[in-house]
Amino acid sequence: MASLDNDVNPMEFRARYLAGDFTPTVSVGQPSSSHISMVMCLWNRPGRILEILEMLAGQRRTKGIDLYFWNNCADDHEIYESAIRDYRLSGALRSVHLIKSEANLGSMARFYVARKLAKEGLAGPIIVLDDDEVVTPHFVRIATKRYDPKAVTAWWAFTMGEDYWRDKKPAKKRDRVDHIGPGGSISDSHIFLDDGFFTEIPDKYWLLDDLWLSYYVRSKGIQLKKLDVTIEFVLAETNQWYSVKQLKTDFYNELYNR
Repeated sequence: MASLDNDVNPMEFRARYLAGDFTPTVSVGQPSSSHISMVMCLWNRPGRILEILEMLAGQRRTKGIDLYFWNNCADDHEIYESAIRDYRLSGALRSVHLIKSEANLGSMARFYVARKLAKEGLAGPIIVLDDDEVVTPHFVRIATKRYDPKAVTAWWAFTMGEDYWRDKKPAKKRDRVDHIGPGGSISDSHIFLDDGFFTEIPDKYWLLDDLWLSYYVRSKGIQLKKLDVTIEFVLAETNQWYSVKQLKTDFYNELYNR
């Protein structure tokens, strides 16, 4: 598993973060229970930070967004801090908070934020977005409208078959959904109060949060649904999924006894 420093073991921090032992290194604005909470992991795309802030400030017909960044890349942290401190809040963006991870915990780390927010009383829907996703100005409005507290409703949604790669088909609005990607999703923050979500995933599959989330919530009776929105990807060359392709096959087969 990758880390920010060769001398750092990412697993050393999991219990600490599970307990909510982290605070933002910079915060701008004040969060409120009347706003919608959004979490995003940052990794290897520092040039997008201002574009992301402007994209979310431009969301229309929302009750306001509290944005929480979890930065897995320490080398870029000063860039993010400077950009956020200098940013003047506007539009839908009501607060921005940047958390520095002491190790690269991958995309699973964003769920620590969702868990802490739920524990602190900011209950209700939480939106997850990836730092390589571009959404329309109506994304948050549509996601909020489609929010179901008993489901994870996601744009990246599939109907699955026997083989993870060969038999995976994009789900349409009313199709059965077997698998989702968290980026571009909305769910209830209370899902992440369950310790097992963080402690029962095998260490070697820790980076595969999409497979684990899809499996785990369904095992708890929580549905997966398709979120009918438009999302585009940028900076595809920075994606990390190429390095875990075989791991995905292995984990899928283990989870479903293929």
